[in-house]
Amino acid sequence: LAALQVEARTLAMLRGLLRQLHAACTRLAAGARSLPSSVQETVGHVRHGVEGVQASLSRARSFHDLSGLVLAQSRETVTRAQLSIDELLEYVGQHAPLPWLVGPFAPALVEYPEDVPVEMAKWEGCITVG
Repeated sequence: LAALQVEARTLAMLRGLLRQLHAACTRLAAGARSLPSSVQETVGHVRHGVEGVQASLSRARSFHDLSGLVLAQSRETVTRAQLSIDELLEYVGQHAPLPWLVGPFAPALVEYPEDVPVEMAKWEGCITVG
């Protein structure tokens, strides 16, 4: 009985993680609209793969309901999704304009040209650029 409860909780946790991953992929797809079509396609493939894994696991009441093939395909899909997201982050890191990545620190970078001394104490712990 305890093993069944652990399995049920594990499946529920897995479904919850997949829901979070799907929500993140949906937000990512919305944000990728300004990126090249190849990047948008990658995001779409990731989201579609996550939806497939969700569909496979949604019907299962235990891991015994899932074939070894379904589990292997699900693991492969999630691994591919992780690699694709890593590639996307690398692309954004290499191609996005600095103010877009730096966010709230961008005004400080513009406000204080290099030849003007800046009180560094308030920037302690921040990553410097350049």
